[in-house]
Amino acid sequence: MENNKNVDEIDQIRLIIQESENTGNLALMSSIMADDITVIVPNTPVVYGKPAGEAFLKSWFDAFIIEIEYIPEKIQISQDLAYEWCTYYQTTTDKSSGEKASEIGRIMWIFKKVNNQWLQSFAIWNTIDPS
Repeated sequence: MENNKNVDEIDQIRLIIQESENTGNLALMSSIMADDITVIVPNTPVVYGKPAGEAFLKSWFDAFIIEIEYIPEKIQISQDLAYEWCTYYQTTTDKSSGEKASEIGRIMWIFKKVNNQWLQSFAIWNTIDPS
């Protein structure tokens, strides 16, 4: 039963992340970020820590309208760590130029339980070449 509760909680975090990105709501995203979050993004320096993670997201939210959908593939829970793999479909619209770009990618999130709450500790993703 506990495992189902944890899976449900991870499902809810995915929905929070998706809503945050689709609405540009930094406070919502920040609410599920661990203080020591690490973000590993293609062609970008690794982002370490919550303040840097928030700044990274703010730069994206300021520059783009984001439309993203996460399709969950697998959740694995081991004590106070949870791992989730998803495929994502994203379209960004540059707020300055109106230029649109779309991509498909894979993402792995690692969550850890802190004070009985799941928080995002790692976000790692890459794009998939559709060809």
